[in-house]
Amino acid sequence: MKRILILIAFVMLATASWAQVVTTPDYSNVFQSPYEQYVTFNFSARYGVSFPFGGQQRYIDRINPANVAIDGEWLFPKRFSIGLKTGYQYSQQRMTRGTYEYVYDGSNQTISAVQTRTLSIIPAMASFSYYFADNAAAVRPYVQLAGGGAYVNYTNYFGTLADQNTGFKGAFAPAIGLKFYGKTENKLGAEIQAQYQNVYFNYDQLRGSAPSLMLSAGIIYRWY
Repeated sequence: MKRILILIAFVMLATASWAQVVTTPDYSNVFQSPYEQYVTFNFSARYGVSFPFGGQQRYIDRINPANVAIDGEWLFPKRFSIGLKTGYQYSQQRMTRGTYEYVYDGSNQTISAVQTRTLSIIPAMASFSYYFADNAAAVRPYVQLAGGGAYVNYTNYFGTLADQNTGFKGAFAPAIGLKFYGKTENKLGAEIQAQYQNVYFNYDQLRGSAPSLMLSAGIIYRWY
């Protein structure tokens, strides 16, 4: 009988302990930021300057001050994001007057003209980023890899005549950057980024590809 009573007491104690474990609420996430618990979003717009390399430098060797970059991202709680990015990049260089061979109506002609070289690029890429600080942090450094394509408009003017080639070409763009919000969970902030971009465009004066380094700064907004 004594053994039975001991067994019953042990079962009751084990049951009470199990019930306490099951019914005890978990408060570990009560004070955690929504940025750390859910998928959130951010949008940025930046202005930048671009330094040409490779084939692009042989075509236009000047710093390009006309660049706009627009990014949208889905931020995941584990410090990484996926996103879409686009923008507009325009380069131009006016050469001195010279004599050029120009094909017009199927025949070669020699003309004397001022050559104005232009290049427009509109990227359309998907991005993957990894952040070195929590999603709600005031300062968030990151690395990014983007790939996709870009619409290219190559137009080389010889006075009123123009040699033009356009198309959508493959492109990739690794980058590093920093987002600064001032304090934890602020929605509006500032961003700086250094991006290397290579567009696989090959035509006439622009041979091989069109790589460049763009340094940009602007504003960013995040929400949930």
